[in-house]
Amino acid sequence: MNLSLKNQLNNSSVIIVIDSLDGGGAESQVLKLASGLSKENIDTTIFALRGKGLLTKKALNLKLKVIEGNFKSKRNIKSFICGFLLLCKLIRSKKPCIVHTFLPLSNFIGTIAATISGAHLIISSRRGLIKLNYLKKRWRVFDRVSNFLSNKITINSFAIRAEMEKIDSVNLDKVICIRNGIDLEKFNIPNYDRESIRSELGISYSDFAWIKVANFSNIKGHEDLIRGFKQIDQRYNAKLFLVGKDNGVLNNLQGLVEELQLEKEVNFLGFIEDIPKILLAMDGYICASHTEGFSNAILEAMAAKLPVIATNVGGNPEIIQHGSCGILIEQKNKNDIRDNMIMLMENDNLRKKLSDECFKTVNEKYSSKKMIESHINLYKSG
Repeated sequence: MNLSLKNQLNNSSVIIVIDSLDGGGAESQVLKLASGLSKENIDTTIFALRGKGLLTKKALNLKLKVIEGNFKSKRNIKSFICGFLLLCKLIRSKKPCIVHTFLPLSNFIGTIAATISGAHLIISSRRGLIKLNYLKKRWRVFDRVSNFLSNKITINSFAIRAEMEKIDSVNLDKVICIRNGIDLEKFNIPNYDRESIRSELGISYSDFAWIKVANFSNIKGHEDLIRGFKQIDQRYNAKLFLVGKDNGVLNNLQGLVEELQLEKEVNFLGFIEDIPKILLAMDGYICASHTEGFSNAILEAMAAKLPVIATNVGGNPEIIQHGSCGILIEQKNKNDIRDNMIMLMENDNLRKKLSDECFKTVNEKYSSKKMIESHINLYKSG
């Protein structure tokens, strides 16, 4: 970063507002961004509307400034007012201040607090597609309020921009696409013992291990994946590992696995912070989501040199060129899932080609360094 830019940002403060520091793609990107800004000696604070998230300890270990609003349920008006006033007080104390909000609730609350508290620059972020993510019409009203109050709006895929152009009342001149970034160095683990990790996970030498990393919710397509996986012939010795926190459907999915008698083949690993260690032990990655903004999990799988199969939705085709650095399939199609998983398990040359191209693509385009630099340039523009 050039000296004039550094001086300019060092005379201001950045407050990142997010719903919580629970596990998820947006939360992971916020930690990377805040850590990168702090390393540039830019005064950065994360304000989490809700406290006690799964990633809060990680944020503190990174020596990031974290303030929790302790919002309770929507019916707890007292906690809402106290958290809102705390955010307003923080913004006023950090003048001149840049406020950057992530996710629908924090976009709405954060842009209002930033406006009435005199923030120098207000930026909101759209991280997913409305069609499936925003199940209640009132979110559309909240979005339009935050869009109007924002000086800039960041997105992470052109699919989101196209949707905003179609259904939102928003000035597209405000909209800036900044791709997600990942820490590539985390995949270079000294003395990594792949066979030991596979043994711990119960993966034998002859097993082909598939993995999907996504929080357990209906839009992530876990049921489609499990039903498609059931149709794979036993002679392939395939295993499936599912990683993520429960967003309300885990019990149903575990029941489905029991119903289909897949308890030995399908493994629920829960929320895992050290994703690279697990990914590097796998043989292939599968994304069965019905919608994606821009998938961190796919980028991480590519960094682990895994061949990737992903549904042709949202930002996935912006990451994956079909047949070159991955395979795109139809959403909600268990037969397409089955057929392409079998194709990759049977074709060593194709797997090698895809994994090599995946690794090359993620290294050239999707580093955390590029993501952080893009945000710094955005903050400079204000």
